[in-house]
Amino acid sequence: MTRKKKKTIKTRKKMKMKRKEKTRKYRGESYPYKNITRTEAVADFVNLKNQTSLNPRSVIGNNAVNYGTEKIRVHTKYRGKSLMQRWKDPVARKKLKKFAMNLYKGSYATGNLFHAFQSAIALQWATLSSMRPAAALHFYRKYEATRVLDFTAGWGSRMVAAMAGDIDYIGIDSNKSLRPGYNKIKEALKSESSSEIKLFFKPAEEVDFSKLPRYDLVFTSPPYEYLELYEHMKNYESTEKIRQPSSANKLTDKKNKSDGFYDDFLIPTIKDAYKYLPRNKWLCLNIPDLMYDKIKVKWKKCTKKDDYMIIKRAGSNWDIKKRRGQEYVYCWQKK
Repeated sequence: MTRKKKKTIKTRKKMKMKRKEKTRKYRGESYPYKNITRTEAVADFVNLKNQTSLNPRSVIGNNAVNYGTEKIRVHTKYRGKSLMQRWKDPVARKKLKKFAMNLYKGSYATGNLFHAFQSAIALQWATLSSMRPAAALHFYRKYEATRVLDFTAGWGSRMVAAMAGDIDYIGIDSNKSLRPGYNKIKEALKSESSSEIKLFFKPAEEVDFSKLPRYDLVFTSPPYEYLELYEHMKNYESTEKIRQPSSANKLTDKKNKSDGFYDDFLIPTIKDAYKYLPRNKWLCLNIPDLMYDKIKVKWKKCTKKDDYMIIKRAGSNWDIKKRRGQEYVYCWQKK
């Protein structure tokens, strides 16, 4: 083992001990932010960059993302309310605290109240999903990308992945509040990466794709219809309800308000991005099958799909192919 590698492992262990000490003091009075430090973010990023064989489900790289955008994410509305709105609601918070204490003291006890509160938030309120940088980097390498176009950039995961792979990146997002977080991530990681980063904080449908630098992969994870409402994003309301994966109910095909999400935003943006993609290159979307059903009707069927995040639990008897609401990465090859 080289001296540099020994030093990296030692630094990682030291940071882990500091974080353990910090979370041990948590008493549930304030929102349980991870509060990732710059040192932790850079160490996590370098770890991601050094991975030669990637597991798409790995959480390596998440700290680099949280360092910049964690505190913005809690203000994004999911199913009508943001996590911070729920946290400030005395009734909702009281229920959460009770649930967190059960996790803390019960059979699944971690011995850490901070982790118990984070788990309670994820289980009781649900959290906004963010693609893992390891997953994005996995696909960048798979499709041999040299410059990625990400027209719904989100929380920064795909930018972090591009920087880890020394791949150029074009990110577009309507949420102007993300600009400081993205700049914070870029500033912290730039000395470890040779990527050229271009960011546009405006609606993707207003961007002239013909004037962008030449890209050879479109890879993004658009908002899930009206379920997720980001700051500065147009609200496409719907009369129908998207069911959770555990439900047997399906979406109807009736015309409804959510069609504006596809007709005014998603489909025109996909077509524009695809138009300037070089021949034989790929456009990939990380979306639930329920959204894909609409896209294939309003645009066209995909060339292939990847179920990298779907895991069948041991002892489970449900059929993955019949279960609705699952996420896949759907890819179209430019012919």
